[in-house]
Amino acid sequence: MSKTYLIIDKSESNADLFYRTGFFVPDPCIYIENKGKRILVLSDLEIDRGREEAKVDTVLSYSEYIKKLPSNKRKKASFTEIVDLIFKEQKIKSVTVPGRFPLKYADGLRKLGYKITAKKSDPFFEQRLKKNKDEVRSLKHSLTKTADAMKVAVTIISLSQIKNNKLYYKNKLLTSEIVKGEINSSLCRWGYSATHTIVASGVQGSMPHHSGTGPIIACTPIVIDIFPRSQQTGYFGDMTRTVIKGAPSKETKKMYKVVLEGQKIGLSKIKHGVKSAVVHKAIVDYFDRSGFKTGNIEGKQQGFIHSTGHGLGLEIHEPPRVGMGDEILQSGNVVTVEPGLYYEKLGGIRIEDVVLVRKNGCEILSEFPKKFQV
Repeated sequence: MSKTYLIIDKSESNADLFYRTGFFVPDPCIYIENKGKRILVLSDLEIDRGREEAKVDTVLSYSEYIKKLPSNKRKKASFTEIVDLIFKEQKIKSVTVPGRFPLKYADGLRKLGYKITAKKSDPFFEQRLKKNKDEVRSLKHSLTKTADAMKVAVTIISLSQIKNNKLYYKNKLLTSEIVKGEINSSLCRWGYSATHTIVASGVQGSMPHHSGTGPIIACTPIVIDIFPRSQQTGYFGDMTRTVIKGAPSKETKKMYKVVLEGQKIGLSKIKHGVKSAVVHKAIVDYFDRSGFKTGNIEGKQQGFIHSTGHGLGLEIHEPPRVGMGDEILQSGNVVTVEPGLYYEKLGGIRIEDVVLVRKNGCEILSEFPKKFQV
């Protein structure tokens, strides 16, 4: 017997809702899945577009259901009351909801006598873990545009000039903000939205998620991490490259080679049935053997201070996580492989690609040169 599902949310921020409907909506709506049939309840603002675009069996009018309420309840009608009407029509008595389902709706429905069960694990629809051919195609397209944006950034840096240990481009001081602006505006023109893009040099690069501010420092690693979302398909791209303008020090040159080799080791370990911890530990052990230790150094966490990767799809970070957990990789998973090393005195180096897990290995979906000195 199939479960009945309920989501009350906006699909622009709820990947499970978009996955099931294929319909972007910026305001909360009601989604009910009962006996394999998909029902979407939309406002008058969205209903015509929804009937044309949403991949569901039925689109219902929110305003029409308000009219079914007693006249004294119509002005302050809530989602709970509308759901109650539909549940009675559908003879639904119990539903499964996402773990982040709003408590006020859950409490309201329980008071009306419904059994509400929250699914504890993510994603809500587990089919999202294994990408089908259409999803892989969408991811590849997003990754191609991500690579195009990376080319924009690397080209600007490679054409820049060094003056007083800073970079100048077209006779103007080159800042992280300028490069990020070029990346993001290019992606916007191509139909992608990009937020929190990273272009971080010097000590900023030693903090994995520092987005980068101010002048780009010459002769230090520049971490460029781009992760845009397609405004059409909803699928993300994700890519990191680290480059340097000017001569790298002996230590940073070695660190780059070690990270690059670490990524190769990780890629060689990925296949169906492998524990993610096996992949992660192989890289950690290699970094240790190469002299790059991880831990508390001078009061700060330094070294390889994050997991090897994460799932990628309709969310930038989704299961499975490639780290020291107990996740087992399966054919159809799409994950990033992004080892990195971070030291305050040297900066940060991270190299990231996206792969599709196969039975006997993995297929690399992202493509862009890995050249340190530009």
